[in-house]
Amino acid sequence: MIEKELIKIWQSSPSQEQVKFERSKLMIDVQSRVDQLHKGMKWLYLREGMGAAVSIPLFLVYAFIFPYTITKIACILIAVWAVIILFVIKRTKEKSPEQYTENYLEYLRKTKAYLDLQKRLREKIFSWYILPLFSLIYMFLLGFILGEPEKMQTFIMVGVIFLIAAIAIYFLNKRSAKKFIQPKLDKVNQLLSSLQE
Repeated sequence: MIEKELIKIWQSSPSQEQVKFERSKLMIDVQSRVDQLHKGMKWLYLREGMGAAVSIPLFLVYAFIFPYTITKIACILIAVWAVIILFVIKRTKEKSPEQYTENYLEYLRKTKAYLDLQKRLREKIFSWYILPLFSLIYMFLLGFILGEPEKMQTFIMVGVIFLIAAIAIYFLNKRSAKKFIQPKLDKVNQLLSSLQE
């Protein structure tokens, strides 16, 4: 009953007030979506950061333990790659807009830039994440194969598993860019154009 009365009041109000109401509704919707994204990103940063932080000392120890030169080189390169991932996480987190330190229009512009960055990272995941990681893992395993040729079948099986994982990571990130980031970006763009009119 109250909802119907509010709709009648809104419909009978001047068009300028209706536009303000629509903007307010859009602002609330955008903020809700952005807050949801930030919560999800916190978990992603934590998971990826912990994985990279554990990988660095682990693979540096492996570099001393394993006897094969190619495996040693791969271990060091994987540790370097993990450091790079930590820097990407840090840089991306720094781009996250702080809602309460800006005027709202500036906050929306920074949110748009942050969403654009998230979308680009997901769309280009093959070049900065998948290709380096899986190439280094293959290199790591190759050292064992050159040292012990009888393990070739295991190498091929692990290679197929990693290839399937790489394809899954690629498509999940493409889907995330399209289904989760793009709608938020569209809403922010819509609100920005509405506020700039």
